[in-house]
Amino acid sequence: MLDFLLHLKVDRKLKGSTINQALNALRNFYCEHLGFKWRIWGKIKINRDSKLPEVLTREEVGRLLGTFRDGRYRAFFTLVYQGGFRLNEALSIRPKDIDGQRLIIRIVNGKGGKSREVPISPELLDRLRKFWKFHQNPHWLFPGVGRGWKGSGATIKQAMHRSKHHMTDSSTWSAMKMAVVECGLHKTHHHVSTHTLRHSYATHMLEAGVTVRQVADYLGHTTLKPTMVYLHLTAVSEDQARAALRTLAGS
Repeated sequence: MLDFLLHLKVDRKLKGSTINQALNALRNFYCEHLGFKWRIWGKIKINRDSKLPEVLTREEVGRLLGTFRDGRYRAFFTLVYQGGFRLNEALSIRPKDIDGQRLIIRIVNGKGGKSREVPISPELLDRLRKFWKFHQNPHWLFPGVGRGWKGSGATIKQAMHRSKHHMTDSSTWSAMKMAVVECGLHKTHHHVSTHTLRHSYATHMLEAGVTVRQVADYLGHTTLKPTMVYLHLTAVSEDQARAALRTLAGS
């Protein structure tokens, strides 16, 4: 039985997820049908193959963000990228969550019910202030407009101002999908989503010299392990590598 599993891995070069399916089938056959409830079943562990996240270059992010013609989505996705936010975190931001004096955005009850503070640039703060002054919704930074707002005779500014709900997941998904196709990223990347901007933020921050611990805090990770994945995606030039080598002892 172990020889068979090794055959699947070494000779047939199957992925961990496929080998796990075979293992489950074998376990079910031997235990349930033949009654061989060997202890070894609890000791066999097949690691699943983990895929590296999709990441855009800075130039690709700039091209994508420049594709959004609607000011709502341009401001929203710029914030997602420059803050490394999850989709629902960004949608749920309220005007009171922005501290202009300290240049931070507070994420209240993020993933796992944890809150955190994320730094932003003065330029992003200015962009968000201008966007909020346009609609001045008292509840949401990114208010929704509702499906029937055009037929109500109201302007988009009026619809956003009086809305009691933030933009929906589906509206942002649709906007992202259209922008990805329009700017041609679908030709060079398998799948680009809102979360791709979060992955890109983490990678670009690490490339810029921000520590793993800081990036983990900004992303809201409880441990360093998920943040360490982005170290495999950072683009360090050969010149930088050679410069680092010259600083090593004995150089």
